[in-house]
Amino acid sequence: NRRGRFQCKRRDLSRFVSNHVLVPQPPVTRSNLNPATTWIVDGGPHPPSPLSAPKPTLVIAADSGFHHAQLLGLKVDVVVGDLDSIETDEGYLTSRGILVERHPTGKDASDLALAVRFAQSLGAQQIHILTGGSGRLDHLITGLLLLGSTQRLGHQIVTHCGNSRAVALRAGQDFELETSRGSWITLIAIEGDTRVHTEGLRWNLSPAVPLTPFSSEGLSNEILAQPTIEVRSGIILVIATELEE
Repeated sequence: NRRGRFQCKRRDLSRFVSNHVLVPQPPVTRSNLNPATTWIVDGGPHPPSPLSAPKPTLVIAADSGFHHAQLLGLKVDVVVGDLDSIETDEGYLTSRGILVERHPTGKDASDLALAVRFAQSLGAQQIHILTGGSGRLDHLITGLLLLGSTQRLGHQIVTHCGNSRAVALRAGQDFELETSRGSWITLIAIEGDTRVHTEGLRWNLSPAVPLTPFSSEGLSNEILAQPTIEVRSGIILVIATELEE
């Protein structure tokens, strides 16, 4: 009958639209984002390695990190940056239900720093940064030093780069990364009068001897057991590197 043929044609049209036309997604706002476990995918020439756990409740791309997130099969919720290195226009992103926080090209902060700031503005306490770790040396160094800034030390921020993970610690903060025996750990003081007590390492540090800022004194220490790292004063950057399988 005519009604049956009409319903059939409508179903066929709906199927065609869903397969060939980009249907706009509901708008995303800050209020409907869940920052409980936030992943920030950094940009750069090379994509980061996939991260198995914990699964994200929120994925933020720092500019061209959007393309890296796509390669990793991640659904991006937010794109932050000046969009100078992303190969997708803002209208395409918003039509896919992605919130865009665009900044001017002549900004004072890096795209990664802005992405971290955005996550913190939502109240994110557990942040994982995924980076390929190569490209411009200045971006790599400042990206790691971001962890030790006073605005971020109260948050659980871990940077993942290949088989290495980096965190910053100050007095009163616990070292919570799980490590394996035989792997390597590096402790870098980024503040004067830094004193650290460690256990579980081949060469343990004593708070009686200060760790010289930005020196190689804490480079490539071997992990003998799950380490205890207690910062008595100052700030340190901890980089744990797992053995490659």
